[in-house]
Amino acid sequence: MTMSNLLEIWGDTVDARHTIGAVALGVGIATPLYLGADYFFSRVSPDASLASSYALLAGLAGCLVAGFAGALLFKPKRVVTEQAAASEGRAETMDAIEAEYGPLGDPAELPEAVQEEVRALGLYDDLRAQHERRHQEAAR
Repeated sequence: MTMSNLLEIWGDTVDARHTIGAVALGVGIATPLYLGADYFFSRVSPDASLASSYALLAGLAGCLVAGFAGALLFKPKRVVTEQAAASEGRAETMDAIEAEYGPLGDPAELPEAVQEEVRALGLYDDLRAQHERRHQEAAR
């Protein structure tokens, strides 16, 4: 894949060939399914609006099938790596947050449910360290 094959769509970088293939797949599956269902339901149902509604549902089902087929044919190209954030980086981030919004306070004073969420996010110890650091700086 060369750089000339890449497009930016909705803030995401995609392969142009795969995007065109996915669109063609959607048009090739959903449109005939819609038109065939419209023809069939207009012959079977006496109510034209009901027949049209069923045809639209069939076309939407075709879109889902095309999306599933596209997901199978065109695998993601991204490689996502996770790395642990350095404690210095977290401290700098907390300093920036405090500079913008003010002191964060003691996380032990938060309601228990909020403390559980903060612990689940892995931020409780960082908030506690930030609070203790600010408390020590104020005591000097």
